[in-house]
Amino acid sequence: MGIQFKVLTVWAIVSWLPVSGLAAAPQHVEPLALPGVSADAGFDDMDFVAELNQVVVPGGASGTVFFIDPNTDAVSKAAQVAPAATRRGGRDVGTTSVAYADGYLIASDHDTQSLAIADAHSGKVLAHVPLASGSDYIRYVAPLKEVWVTEPGAHQIELFRAALSGQHPTLKPAGTIDVPGGPESLVIDARTGRAYTNLWKKRTLAINLHSRKIVARWSDTCQGPRGLVLAPRHQLLFVGCTEGKAVALDLTGNGAVASSASTGSGVDIIAWNPHLQHLYVPGSHSATLTVLELTKDGTLRQVAVARVAHGSHCVAADGVSKAYVCDPRHGRVLVYDDSQ
Repeated sequence: MGIQFKVLTVWAIVSWLPVSGLAAAPQHVEPLALPGVSADAGFDDMDFVAELNQVVVPGGASGTVFFIDPNTDAVSKAAQVAPAATRRGGRDVGTTSVAYADGYLIASDHDTQSLAIADAHSGKVLAHVPLASGSDYIRYVAPLKEVWVTEPGAHQIELFRAALSGQHPTLKPAGTIDVPGGPESLVIDARTGRAYTNLWKKRTLAINLHSRKIVARWSDTCQGPRGLVLAPRHQLLFVGCTEGKAVALDLTGNGAVASSASTGSGVDIIAWNPHLQHLYVPGSHSATLTVLELTKDGTLRQVAVARVAHGSHCVAADGVSKAYVCDPRHGRVLVYDDSQ
C-alpha cells in the first residue's frame, strides 16, 4: 500500500452549531493532512472500502489516491493515477472518484478524460480507458462485472464490461443509459438488482441493472437532491438535499418519504454508519456536520452537530465509529469520532 504517513494534529475544540434547537455537548474534529496535497484540492467522492478496510480518498488536483487506515488514521499513497494539476478548486481536476473492483482501483483521470486502472495493492497504474464525456461518480457492479460512470455533462451513465485480472485488465464500452436532467450521485444495490441516481431537481430514479431501464421516478421532496446512500437492512435510501435536509425513501413502499430532518445547508455527499444507525450529513455552506440517528420507529433525529469547514461537502464512514469529512480548501480531511 505504499509509504505510510501519519500527520494528525489535534484541532482545538470545535463548537457545535445547533440546526434545529438540539442542545448537545461540544463536538470535536481533528484535521488529517494528506502529504503533497495543497489548498483548493477539489476533493469529491470519498468512500470506505470494507474489502481493504481503508477509507479511499481521491486527492483531487494532486492526482493521487490515498488510503486512510481507520484503526490508526495512518495515511498511505495508494496510487498516482493522474499528474498533479496546476488548476485548482474544481471537482473536475486530477482524480475525484474511485471504485474498488476485484483487487483494482478504477479512478477518474480528468486530465485525459479517462479511467485509470491501478493495482489496489502495488499502486501500479496498468491501463487508461477513454471516456465519452467528463466523469463524476464511478461505481462497480460486481454481479455483472461492469463499471458504471456518471457523465452529467452528457446526461448519461456510461457502462463498461470489466475483465480484471493480471497485469492487463481491460474495460470495454458496453453502452450508455440516458438520464435527462441528471445524473447526480450513483448507488448500486446488487441484492435487489437496482441502481439509484438523482436528477438535479426533485427526483430520485431507480434503474434495473439488467435491463438498464429506468423503472421508477420518485419525488424525494428535495429542491436539489444530491448525495445518496443505502441502509439495506431497513430498505431505506437516504437522499441529501442541497438546501439543508436529509430524506429517507422507503424502498418497500414505492419510494415514499419515510422520514426527513433538517441539516446545515450546502449538502452534497452523505454517509451511513449501520453499526451506530447514524447518517452523516456535511453542509458545505453552513460548515457543519449534522449527525442524524435512525430511531427504532424509523424517524431521523438529530443527535449532534460539529463545526467542520466551509466547502466540506463530502464524507465517508468507516462503519464503526468515525466519519471522515473532506476539507478541499485546505487540502485535508477532518476526522469526527462518533464514539464519544
